[in-house]
Amino acid sequence: MQQVTNIQQLETEINKNGEMVIGKENNNIVIMNMEEYRKKLLEKDIEKHLLKAEDDIKNGRVRDAREVFKEWKEKYGI
Repeated sequence: MQQVTNIQQLETEINKNGEMVIGKENNNIVIMNMEEYRKKLLEKDIEKHLLKAEDDIKNGRVRDAREVFKEWKEKYGI
């Protein structure tokens, strides 16, 4: 991520990188291109789901895969 200190640099970066997103993080203004932004959103979404899965495992909210597949085969024929 490029550090921008004035409006002219910001305009140059936008012209160079195309569509940009502006946000705030830890009392700093953050500007990044859309591709990088979408990648960060995807990473956060994956992390959220992995943390939930780990919590499910830790708290016993799991089932044997063979049971689930057997139920699917009986119910849906797959």
